[in-house]
Amino acid sequence: METMTNKIQVDKESTSSYRDVFNEQCDCDACGIFHNKFRKQYPDAVAYLTQFGIHVDYPLTVMDFSDREEEYPYNFTVYYSVKGTLPIDKMENKIGGVNVTLRNWNIADEEYANTGMTRPYFIIALDKVIIRHGS
Repeated sequence: METMTNKIQVDKESTSSYRDVFNEQCDCDACGIFHNKFRKQYPDAVAYLTQFGIHVDYPLTVMDFSDREEEYPYNFTVYYSVKGTLPIDKMENKIGGVNVTLRNWNIADEEYANTGMTRPYFIIALDKVIIRHGS
């Protein structure tokens, strides 16, 4: 897979079959909202993640940073692990209004290092995923 001028190496089969060994799927209300609404509200981000072999319903973790006083109740940061390597340690992008950061395993702990995936891998972090509950 290529993105712009940089080459990203991905093992889609390993990524697709991977489930984080340290975390169980959360069943809290906020995570339920994320799982029910993310695909519909962010189709471009879902398409982007899918090209890596990611099942969007199985993130490493979903973190809710909502300010309950705001008009929208849910502001998520979501992490996924991908089997493969990046050409540089960190890449940033914006997909469908969501901030996307990719970090190689050697700097993954800047954001999320608690993964059972063997090296090489990289972490994809989606930040500012705003889920409108009523949509």
